[in-house]
Amino acid sequence: MVLAQPPGTLTACATGFEIEEVDDGGEVTGVELSDGSKLPADFVILATGSSYASPVKTSQLEASSVEKRREELARGNATLEAASSVLVVGGGTVGVELAAEIVGKYRAAKKVTLVTPADRLLERMPEQAGKLALKWLKSNGVRVILKDRVSDWGGAPVDDSVLAPGGGAYVVKTAGGKTIEADVVYPCVGGAPAAAPAKKSIGSAMGIKGDVHVDSAMRITGMTNVFAAGDCADTHVGEERTAFTADLNAIAAAANVKNLRRGRSLQAYPNVVTGWSRVPVIAVVSLYKWYAVMQFNRVVIGGKFPAVVKWFLETMQIAVARGTWGAAFVWDAIEKVTVALGRFLFTKEDESGSVPGLELMKSISKNPPVAPA
Repeated sequence: MVLAQPPGTLTACATGFEIEEVDDGGEVTGVELSDGSKLPADFVILATGSSYASPVKTSQLEASSVEKRREELARGNATLEAASSVLVVGGGTVGVELAAEIVGKYRAAKKVTLVTPADRLLERMPEQAGKLALKWLKSNGVRVILKDRVSDWGGAPVDDSVLAPGGGAYVVKTAGGKTIEADVVYPCVGGAPAAAPAKKSIGSAMGIKGDVHVDSAMRITGMTNVFAAGDCADTHVGEERTAFTADLNAIAAAANVKNLRRGRSLQAYPNVVTGWSRVPVIAVVSLYKWYAVMQFNRVVIGGKFPAVVKWFLETMQIAVARGTWGAAFVWDAIEKVTVALGRFLFTKEDESGSVPGLELMKSISKNPPVAPA
């Protein structure tokens, strides 16, 4: 069972590790914190996630809190409220969801433009997902520019989103010769793994992208008692970095900490959580409140049903974070059922080239059992 903030959670920023050499490699004995103190540790799981342009994510270089994050989001909301034109740079999950949220809430009150160098949206998902997202965004008034990239940001910061100074607009230019004026620019060009403690203390385990290499048991390469999970870990199994896979990473790492503590053999990921050598491909991209695009292995559908799924998942995550009685157990059960279904459902095409069950999923999507408020 995974709890968002279990009893004893310490709000601090980890900067490095204290390491002792043992027969099998390095052993971490403590975690160095940004305030100069050290936290003793028998086992460590590095789950520092990824960094992203503000205000999408808070800084990874200093300790945060619910209050601080609330203030950051309030400032971000004030910036958006004051803007009449918005440019979103990037056509991945974050860029598409952000553009959809803005146009969904403000409609014609804000001019929204999205530009991406890719030839379609959501390029890490099947082509149908990108088509559905493009159709929704265009039908709701978003100007979408494909196969073009920003060549001149016009003074807009690439690591933050703030209003153009003096009440004016940033004049952004693209490599294709287009000029876009926007009061605020949101850089949504992908996150970078945030593994600062490992970079400082275990440099040999770092990958070229800034993530940390782990073995089949989620243990950091060359270390005996340090594991990694989520966006900061390179698991070598070709999985997408989503909240779902981060959960699976965490469960596997926690299971192997238990195994190590009890003197048992470590178990390989993802087998330890999925029962086989692959991770189900599950993703839901929200397009405002009442429409979403969902991928479940080889199947992609759009409509209200995926929106209901996303709403339910978000509601459950909030309940778990709040410590609502029974929420963590329900979430645990849902995840286990999802993993089990993901092993068999929509994993291959039949002889006709279609995916069994696809028409049923489309029917459910058009007639969802409930709809989010």
